[in-house]
Amino acid sequence: MDHHADSLAHIALILAATFIGGAVFRRLNQPVLVGYIIVGLILGPSVLGYVDNSAEVGLLAELGILLLLFIVGVELDLSSFKAVSRVSIITCACQIALGLIFMGGLGYAFGWPLNLCILLGFAVSLSSTAVTLKLLQDRNLLKSNVGKHAIGILIAQDMAVIPMILIIGALNTSEGFNYVGLLRLGVAVFLLVGMMYLFQKKPRMFTKIWVKFEHLKRTAMKGQATLTAIAICFTASALAGILGVSPAYGAFLAGTAVGNTATRMELKDSVEPLFDITIMVFFLSIGLLIDFKFLVENWVAAISLLFLTMLLKTVFNVAILRSLGMNKADSYQTGSVLAQVGEFSFILASMGLIAGTIDGDGHKYVVAIISLSLLATPLWLYLVDHFVVVHDNVQAQIKSNRNRVKKP
Repeated sequence: MDHHADSLAHIALILAATFIGGAVFRRLNQPVLVGYIIVGLILGPSVLGYVDNSAEVGLLAELGILLLLFIVGVELDLSSFKAVSRVSIITCACQIALGLIFMGGLGYAFGWPLNLCILLGFAVSLSSTAVTLKLLQDRNLLKSNVGKHAIGILIAQDMAVIPMILIIGALNTSEGFNYVGLLRLGVAVFLLVGMMYLFQKKPRMFTKIWVKFEHLKRTAMKGQATLTAIAICFTASALAGILGVSPAYGAFLAGTAVGNTATRMELKDSVEPLFDITIMVFFLSIGLLIDFKFLVENWVAAISLLFLTMLLKTVFNVAILRSLGMNKADSYQTGSVLAQVGEFSFILASMGLIAGTIDGDGHKYVVAIISLSLLATPLWLYLVDHFVVVHDNVQAQIKSNRNRVKKP
């Protein structure tokens, strides 16, 4: 009993410290997720050592991932996404293609295996939904042209995460691909595309099916909506796992189905408080994964990779958006706000570590780059904004000088 009491007290102190860290960053008008990561780093084995491993919060972190994808599916409003779908899908596809090409080039130069190039290409192409939404909200850009396109691109990336997870799951270290895994991937993608088609062509069909479950509807109205949403999410995840595909895929499909029914907002509002807690634990676990000693010993390489990653992502994003007709000011804001590497990249990196696609040091580098990019995003936005102002002033001065020279 004493052992269990000590463990509970230990977890309670960890969560309390995480809450305080998030509150401090909220007071500083910074993303609270950054505070969670820093608390995890401080409490982790490489600094204070209060948490000697992440096993104590690992299960909650995995549950947070399932709920995150479930919420993403619920919030996937295809009617509003349709307005920016062309730019969003093209931009997302170009981001993934450029990520794969860039990492493929590095892999060719350094002799990396194909599996590693694919994993890293997927990882760097993703942006953080949670951090980007917070930054857009802080800048009052959610309803602007920048916000609409950024959110559309994030939705496209979130949908692309599912095939990425399935592809990484199908990778095999020795043979390149597991053909059974590829078959499962094909079936899963076909099912996903089929559901999206039905949601657009038969939007009321799922609502009618849902309403037939009267006992489920009555249960939700009796204050059990949170349990109903969790049951749907975890049941779908378990079924996906039994069928041999990612549980995250099942959670996303379940959320997407619920998001196209009449009870969408009720279940969304009910599950968000629990979602906030599990996401807090997820980002705490990210901080626990950071090896501070490794980061200090390799800080030059880590900072160089961080700067190169965020610079190239910003340049690529701006170039893609400009080619699609977005004006310069909006393209710079949209491109820079999506410059960080997303939280779903942690999942891909963890899957790669388990499969042997990347080794321990490689996983430490990936975790460090993703974490540092989340931490550096507010500063990066400031630097990009400052660069744009300086660039515009220089261009205006050059134009003014040219006009003076032309005058007789």
